[in-house]
Order: sequence, then C-alpha cells, then structure tokens
Amino acid sequence: MVGSSTPNSLSITLGAKSSLTTDRTRELSKFLQFQLGGCDRALLEAEIVTEIIIVPENKIMPVPQMPYCVLGIYSWRSEMLWIVDLENRLGYPSSVTIANPKSNSTGNNLTLMVVQVKGNSLGLVVPNVMNIVQFDSQTINPSSIDLFGEVGFFLDGYFKDSNNDIIMLLNANKILQNL
Repeated sequence: MVGSSTPNSLSITLGAKSSLTTDRTRELSKFLQFQLGGCDRALLEAEIVTEIIIVPENKIMPVPQMPYCVLGIYSWRSEMLWIVDLENRLGYPSSVTIANPKSNSTGNNLTLMVVQVKGNSLGLVVPNVMNIVQFDSQTINPSSIDLFGEVGFFLDGYFKDSNNDIIMLLNANKILQNL
C-alpha cells in the first residue's frame, strides 16, 4: 500500500515475506533496491525501511565534530533524525554537499530512506531508490573483501539478477557501527 502522509513524503507499507509455490516451497523476502556510486545496485531488507522522503538539503542542520558521512539532523515526525550519506559511509565518492541552512537557497533535494535500526530511526541518503524486489534468501552468495573491497565489510552477501548482475545486500547494523 502506498500513500502520502506529508507533501514531500511517500509511505510504503511492506510485508516482509511472501510465499511462492513451485516444485518446492520457498520463502521470498522483499528488499528495497537503490543505486550507489552511479552504477552499483544495493538492497536493504524492506521491513526495516519505514519511509522514503525527499528533503531539501538546506533543511538538514549540520552537527559539528561528526564523521564526514554524518550530514546532520533533520526534524522528522517531531523527532530529530540523524542523516547519513550512505555512499560516503561505504567508501564511494560523496555526491552530497549540504547548503548553509541560513541561506535563502533551497539547494538540492535529497532522497532519504528512513530505516529502523536497533529501535532507532535513521535517514540514509541515496542517489536513487529504484523499486522493491524479491529474492529467495537461500540463494544469497557470501561476500568477501576480495570481491567487493571496502564495501564487503558492510554486506550480508549478494544476489544475482536474471542478467547475472550482482546486487549487494547491505547490513544496516554494520553500516552504523562506529558512527
């Protein structure tokens, strides 16, 4: 179910799993697919994504002495939501620059995936949210630092699509470690 709760937000209600019956019964898990680094595709478990919102960058308040990937905080549903540049956190070149919040310029709009991690909400900035996909969790391939470099540390593994292209499965808990 898709609905809009505020003018610049999109709420998606996602079931975590669905059944598909073939010659054997298997459980398909739903994942939110998005783009990283211009050409890589990545996934997060759909059940941890609360909302996808578009936020003008000048609405994000920078916080001093934070790691470079932490862009600042944003007022969301009467709470302060920490905003993290996911590409930067994973070692990709950052495509985000935050405008001065006191300037009259609205700057660029940022796409945030609001995720629930360990009972806390967090906004992850991504360049593009693509769609919801389903994969059989039994077909996950193990990741390695040799195959993925620095990004491999943040992965639970990867899937291959029908074209045999790799789609990385990110682990939200690993992303947030040592922030």
